[in-house]
Amino acid sequence: MGIWDWQDERIKKAIRNLFKHNLCVTKEDKVLILSDSYKERIGELFFFVGTSHTSSITHLSYSPTGRHGFEPPEEVWRATFGSEFVEELKQKNLLEKVLKKEITESEEEEVKEILLETTEPPNLPTVIVAVNRFSISHTLYRKLCTGFLSMRFASMPLFEPFMFYTSMQANWNKVAERSKLLSNLLTEAREVHVTCPLGTDIRFSVEGREGLADTGKLCTPSSFGNLPAGEAFIAPVEGSAEGIFVTKFAPDRELKEPVRLTVKEGKVEEISGEVEFSEFLRGIFRLEENANNVAEFGIGTNEKAKHYTNILEAEKILGTCHIAVGDNSAFGGKVKANVHIDLLIDKPTIKLKLKDREITLMEEGKLTVLTESE
Repeated sequence: MGIWDWQDERIKKAIRNLFKHNLCVTKEDKVLILSDSYKERIGELFFFVGTSHTSSITHLSYSPTGRHGFEPPEEVWRATFGSEFVEELKQKNLLEKVLKKEITESEEEEVKEILLETTEPPNLPTVIVAVNRFSISHTLYRKLCTGFLSMRFASMPLFEPFMFYTSMQANWNKVAERSKLLSNLLTEAREVHVTCPLGTDIRFSVEGREGLADTGKLCTPSSFGNLPAGEAFIAPVEGSAEGIFVTKFAPDRELKEPVRLTVKEGKVEEISGEVEFSEFLRGIFRLEENANNVAEFGIGTNEKAKHYTNILEAEKILGTCHIAVGDNSAFGGKVKANVHIDLLIDKPTIKLKLKDREITLMEEGKLTVLTESE
């Protein structure tokens, strides 16, 4: 039975566990499965298995956005919040601004008011599972779902069935312990310093920012995270990052040679290394405002994650960290962009400068701080 055999009972059991243990779905929940056309087959399987967990489940497949960080298309907004809300946004000329990420803070508050006026909480989804090729995590849509309407939200961009045999087999209690320990230390930290054998040497401030834990436990209102899960992450202070970080992985493949990104005042200013990926990044940075912003720092905490060529799993690998560029407005940062790209750093050494001391979290890929159960 291969990993692509959809009749494999191990895959169905893993999906049942996802609904039961990761999302804690009950018969009272209203579940919305979202999949772009790349992942439609997986969305269908989630829908089929999910019918035994709740009496209210819907699957919507939509056209791919084309890039991580784009707002989902209009039909997703309609399926989630209802047509009355969407039509009101159109009448007030807000929908186009929302979809282009050109909305101001005052207009965002207006969107929230319209949402309250045009919807009734009992009719809205309580759980959203977004299994797609392109992530919609770093969007106003997701922010409204979790931060404003208290939905539980599982984000699964680039998900592949092999993950049911690797990262989805993690000990979620241990993943939660590690993620919370590291996120608390990131919250306490003033500065982060990352180095690696390939030449990474970068520092940035995280003072005043909150570390977040992606634990795989999405059972309480407003819970948001990836599945597979397993990271602690934070939004660096804008303009503070200085140095170089080096990756040998694109989000979906191993690079022919490492790519080196030089950061000045919080933005990537120079790129060298494999021509194809370097040109891809330069193109994004030219086209999209704020795309070169150093947006996120994350540390992998999942002991079962092992595939380096799929960023959804790769960024969860215990012994790695990642730096993302682009949007961080949905998790504590101040930068909006139509892109969010995670770049993996293998075998890092991570040092934190706290108020009263400096500690080493990781030494060339080995955690040096442990939870009570390890």
